[in-house]
Amino acid sequence: MVKMGVNPESLKAPKPVSAGWYDLRLKGIQCKMSSSKKGYNYVAILEVVNNKAEFNGSPVFYQMNNGFSQGESMQDMSHGLGFPLENYQDSQGNTVSGFSGDWKLKDDTKPDDFDMAQYSGVLLGKTTNAELVTDSYDGRERNVVKQFKCKVPDCVTRFADIRHKTDLRGKKK
Repeated sequence: MVKMGVNPESLKAPKPVSAGWYDLRLKGIQCKMSSSKKGYNYVAILEVVNNKAEFNGSPVFYQMNNGFSQGESMQDMSHGLGFPLENYQDSQGNTVSGFSGDWKLKDDTKPDDFDMAQYSGVLLGKTTNAELVTDSYDGRERNVVKQFKCKVPDCVTRFADIRHKTDLRGKKK
């Protein structure tokens, strides 16, 4: 009988890079309905670039949701990539803000259902500069984005109400 398997090394979680500032390239954003069914959770998939060969390609996952205070984390990442959030009308006529670009829906017949949607907009492939720290989750070490460096020209004057966070990690329990 023929057996098929995987290399055991591929099952290990990637080793995080040391804390510090890194250039990160956005590879994708995935959207999933929150467990409360009241909003969506987003996971940005980034990778380290322009660094030592041993760090280049290291994955960094940045989690956000569209709740009140969490919108700031979406804004900070978008500004870090050089794009302000866009305002648009949702299907109920409400003005909302979101990432520049479009989403590929799981089911095109349900335009209001973003569960399992994949981002396909202009932010893909763009780079940002972010401060990473190491955190422990579920007994494993991982990188977490602490803050993004804003790349939006004249952000302070164009968006006087915005204050970028210097610690996006949230509160520890």
